[in-house]
Amino acid sequence: MPSLIKEMAYVRLSAPDLGRMQAFLDDFGMLLVHRDEKRMYMRGIGDSPLLHITELGPPGVVSFAYQLRDSSLLSEVARMPGATGIENLDLPGGGKRVRLRDLNGFWLEFIADQQRVIPLPRRPLLRTPDGASRALGPPRVQRIAHTAYMMTNLAEGLQWYQHTLGVIPTDELFIGELGNVLGQFDRVDLGDTPVDHHVIFLLRGKRTGMHHVSYQMEGIDDIFFGHDYMKQRSHDHVRGIGRHALGSQIFDYWMSPFEQMHEHWISQEKMNASSKFNHIQIGEGMSHDTGEKPPQRFVDQASAIINWPA
Repeated sequence: MPSLIKEMAYVRLSAPDLGRMQAFLDDFGMLLVHRDEKRMYMRGIGDSPLLHITELGPPGVVSFAYQLRDSSLLSEVARMPGATGIENLDLPGGGKRVRLRDLNGFWLEFIADQQRVIPLPRRPLLRTPDGASRALGPPRVQRIAHTAYMMTNLAEGLQWYQHTLGVIPTDELFIGELGNVLGQFDRVDLGDTPVDHHVIFLLRGKRTGMHHVSYQMEGIDDIFFGHDYMKQRSHDHVRGIGRHALGSQIFDYWMSPFEQMHEHWISQEKMNASSKFNHIQIGEGMSHDTGEKPPQRFVDQASAIINWPA
């Protein structure tokens, strides 16, 4: 049966200083849509009206938002135990949503009927007579790709998310013996339609919270010159540039000023509903990828869950 969702819509974080958060996201590759005293909306160059919301408040994560596969599913979500009623979205792009708490009390937003926007022009591939061979300045975000979520009750979490969202497993990581699961990558099921390697990564940890949020870049060059630009701007680098062996993903991880990890990401590998589910044995500290061993702060990262803002 196809997934309830088709892709991510945005992430909703919380931070005590919107100005500092905007400075980070500007350099990370996003564009300001609107900012007032209580919240800030950012977009990329694609057709989504927003990809990132920051609420004024203590540092942490408020919710993950997903685009429903079909707007008719909104009423189905509203009938789920603990779900809110159907609400009008007072956000760029409008639309409707239903909110639902997961088994850890974390909010998920299910979005329908959101109006898309005109994509921004992509950088030209042809170098002009007075042009340079590489772009200068910040990189450019295309879309939101996935999130990773750490939890202490992983087995129950996997069951809940697969049952509720209809996601299916792509790769499962275990340490030592099969069954000692560290984490699982889950993708959406859209039948024969190609989809990303995962829309969510659920992993076992000592705390519950957001591990990272990932954004697809306009091109592979954006990750490299974006890395240089973010370094020049003295942002907090965590890990990369590297390549995840699973999903064939090029990555670079950066920490916001408020300990929320954001990833520059791009991948050419796609799956569909019939793609194989693999069990992958890895070493301690998630040491399966190519490149350097992940630093301990990457392994332990979990941004705190924040109550829904008033």
